[in-house]
Amino acid sequence: MKLTIARHGETAYNAEGRYQGSLDIPLNAQGLQQAAELAAFLQGRSFDIIIASPLLRARKTAEIVAEALQLPLEFDARLVEINMGVYEGLIRSEAAERYPEVWARDPINKYWDEAIPGGESVRQVEARAVAALRHMGEVHAGKSVLVIGHGFTSRVINRYLKGLPFEEMMSFRLDNCETVEYDLT
Repeated sequence: MKLTIARHGETAYNAEGRYQGSLDIPLNAQGLQQAAELAAFLQGRSFDIIIASPLLRARKTAEIVAEALQLPLEFDARLVEINMGVYEGLIRSEAAERYPEVWARDPINKYWDEAIPGGESVRQVEARAVAALRHMGEVHAGKSVLVIGHGFTSRVINRYLKGLPFEEMMSFRLDNCETVEYDLT
């Protein structure tokens, strides 16, 4: 399977530097434009299907791309963004001020099995994302799949596919509507 991963277009929360995690935030005007630009960028490439996170920001990005490329579109809840628990909706300084002990501990960056209160651990995100990848590999073997998802989930997938240690995971980053390709054949 050939796999291309794209991150969704920009949201107001992205522009404001807010943790959105599992919150269902729509694309802003810039995000809608980025999705159209992503569709134009992908024109002429050969994909068999688009599989996307069902969260609104990824869903809308995927719908714009699917319509432009005339591709079938499926949604997989295992591709949703990490649940950031009590941080969701906050900017970094607010999270640090409201939850200083959690902020100092920094579970997402330092501890594989720890979550921000009310959220998910990196291991939990990776387990569901890898399950989605394995399912894609079985159902779409030998095909070219475009996944439209989220920033943190793409980091976890990249770490898994490249066999990187946990400590190197955060060095990978996709900007809004940026893509990365993997040949899993």
